[in-house]
Amino acid sequence: MGRSAAFWATSLYRNPRQEPKAAAPCKDLPPALAARFRRLREGLLKLPGVAEHVKYMGNSWHWTWEYVVGHRKLCWVHVLASGPAITFTIADTEEPKALALTRLPAAIGSAIRGAQRTGPVRWCALEVGDQKAADAFLSFVRRKLAWVVEETPAAAAGRRSLAS
Repeated sequence: MGRSAAFWATSLYRNPRQEPKAAAPCKDLPPALAARFRRLREGLLKLPGVAEHVKYMGNSWHWTWEYVVGHRKLCWVHVLASGPAITFTIADTEEPKALALTRLPAAIGSAIRGAQRTGPVRWCALEVGDQKAADAFLSFVRRKLAWVVEETPAAAAGRRSLAS
């Protein structure tokens, strides 16, 4: 949402009939970009109850790495020629909590404030330009996970995918 067709055209995995393995970007991206993807993926999978699904999400998002807790979506990682990018949602009830966080990274605050709204949810877009950005997002998503589990305790029972 909110990204141009030119942005999505750089998706590394565009063919709907060729599902990439979950760890494929670690081999298919140049080393520095692969390291960012690996850091995001490993950090997300270390979170309690988080499962990973590689899904074809249509002609815009193409193959996307989706991270969920129970039925709740935490984020989606898009693998582009320029490296990983993230889409995450913030519900109306989560937005004030997120924006009130001390030391909220500017890029995440900007992604939330500039997000496209559909109903009670904002669709936030975040570029992962370096390892620091990956770490900042992981720090933020840990907080978001706490809110998700607080709102839906059954979400904590989600299973981790063993795909690799």
